[in-house]
Amino acid sequence: MELKSEKSIKEYLEKLPDDTIIKYYLDVEYSPFPILVIEEYTRRFKQKSKNEIIKDLKLQSRLAKKKTKELGTMAKKHKLVGDVTREKSEEIIKQAKKKGYEISEKLVTRGSILGSRLKKKTKSTIKSGKNLKSSSSKDLDLLKKLGDLQKAGIITKKEFEEKKKKILSKI
Repeated sequence: MELKSEKSIKEYLEKLPDDTIIKYYLDVEYSPFPILVIEEYTRRFKQKSKNEIIKDLKLQSRLAKKKTKELGTMAKKHKLVGDVTREKSEEIIKQAKKKGYEISEKLVTRGSILGSRLKKKTKSTIKSGKNLKSSSSKDLDLLKKLGDLQKAGIITKKEFEEKKKKILSKI
């Protein structure tokens, strides 16, 4: 298709996929037909008014001026983009190390607190566990004696079963 008129450009833009329109919109200042790109973008996505579009363009213009000023400052100082990037990266790494150190200190503190709590609970569990083992062995001995009493005919089977239930419920 030959692009000659505004109408043909509009038709061309309407046939483009959304991602291409988005790319064109983001780089609208480099487009040969910025208004048409903006109109197509708003038709598809946002339906902005002309005032909103102008406001966006002014914002983009301010951002571009700011970036140009930063690049000019870098050029005056004879700094390369790589140098600035490296400095910013080093600053970010320094901040991350500091934050990591703070977090590790908190973890060490919490770890020692939890460790001491765990030791206390473990000791009390071990003590109660010893009591359970001894009481269990006593209860088992008692069951054996009850069984012997039943075999000897001293207690009835019903009495044996009742006592057995009581003893087993303790274990």
